[in-house]
Amino acid sequence: MDAEGSPDRFGWRMGFALAWCGLLASTAAASLLLGGFSTSRGVFLAGVAAGEFVLAVASSVILEWTVFRHVERLRNAVAEGADDPLTSVKGPLATLAEAISARQERSVATLRGAVRDREERLAQVERLRRDLEETRSNLESNVRYLRTMAEVSTAIAGTLDPEELYRILPERVMAKLGLNDFCIMLYSRETKRLVAKSVSAGDVGKTPEFTLAPGEGVAGKVFVSGEPAWIPDVGSSPDFLHYGGRRTDVRSFMCVPLVSKGKSIGVLMLNHPEPNAFEPGLLPTMRVLASYLAIAIDNAGMFGMVKSLAEKDSLTLLYNHGAFHEKLAIELERANRYVRPMSVIMLDLDHFKEINDRYGHTTGDRVLTLVAGALGAHLRKTDIAARYGGDEFAAILPETDLSSAAMIAERIAEGISNVRLDIGGGSVVSFTASVGYAACAHDASGRGDILNTADRLMYDSKRRGPGGVLGVQI
Repeated sequence: MDAEGSPDRFGWRMGFALAWCGLLASTAAASLLLGGFSTSRGVFLAGVAAGEFVLAVASSVILEWTVFRHVERLRNAVAEGADDPLTSVKGPLATLAEAISARQERSVATLRGAVRDREERLAQVERLRRDLEETRSNLESNVRYLRTMAEVSTAIAGTLDPEELYRILPERVMAKLGLNDFCIMLYSRETKRLVAKSVSAGDVGKTPEFTLAPGEGVAGKVFVSGEPAWIPDVGSSPDFLHYGGRRTDVRSFMCVPLVSKGKSIGVLMLNHPEPNAFEPGLLPTMRVLASYLAIAIDNAGMFGMVKSLAEKDSLTLLYNHGAFHEKLAIELERANRYVRPMSVIMLDLDHFKEINDRYGHTTGDRVLTLVAGALGAHLRKTDIAARYGGDEFAAILPETDLSSAAMIAERIAEGISNVRLDIGGGSVVSFTASVGYAACAHDASGRGDILNTADRLMYDSKRRGPGGVLGVQI
């Protein structure tokens, strides 16, 4: 027995001994009071006392082996933390120990069930926490995506000028989405091919030269089919043309069609120098972006066409009076910025009123159309021709000095005089134009009056006779 158990065990014996000693003392005292062994009552009580002593010894031994030792063993087992101390109890306490053990097992089972239930609840709470965290993260990602797409769509939708749209695409749209290597190709009705219109900054100067026929290569097939293409490694695709051999560094490729009003107008292509660079989730984003781009490009094209019609004379398809003055201001500023000369030509048809009066305005309109054609035939692509008003025409000649302007003016006058208009019935109409032109250096003091100077010379030429040409250096 350990030191902690000794006082308790000593207390059990002491209490039991004192109880029996008290009983024996009472019996002995009663025997003495009744005369001890001299009387029969005293003898009886003395025998009773002897019996009590024997009973005390016997009961002490019996309790020691049947109760006290087992209780002591149970106490020590509990104190030492044994797994199941009640199973070691024997004797009369065994039934009680079994009942206590069974109740204890039920209590432990209930407690374990409660612990499991609490653990499950905690696990559910943890799962809910993770789900909420994931949902929050997804919501934040979706908000960022929607905000980015809103900014991108705003940048695209806010631009109606085609050239401005292609200019802002690299920085304000594609870079916003982290896509810095891309190419937009549009279908050209003139060439019947896909032509690059907007590319990432690093590809300017090489990719724009690359064109594709519909159905040619991956991009050509996407244009025809209207279905996107995603190639994790272009090495596995024999159809990929590497932009005609100009982009051998491309390993990952994605291409989506640009569809407006149910019709393919081009393709949007993404490139990356490493394989498997594009995540699957990028494809839906590109399809959304492509739909925005297609609508914006289509709208910009329509706006450009409407703007062009507003700037052009409906009969001759040359620039009209207002557009000509806008172009003149731009060219004057450009000539000054780049230190270049420029010239302006003005011409007026001779006796045009007589043509209208004699042959009708329909014939007059045909004459004006032929004059516009003659201008186009003798002007360069960089020159700007306009119907200035009535039977007056004008042309801006960028980067052109006086001698070159004189040659062009002479060719125009000669070309117009050689035009013949067959009006039927054996009648042929011919006509001439009086031409005035002026040239100026970029820093000429009177450069702002270049148009008025050319106009004045035109009238001076007309007064001298039909088909004349006069010019001056400002």
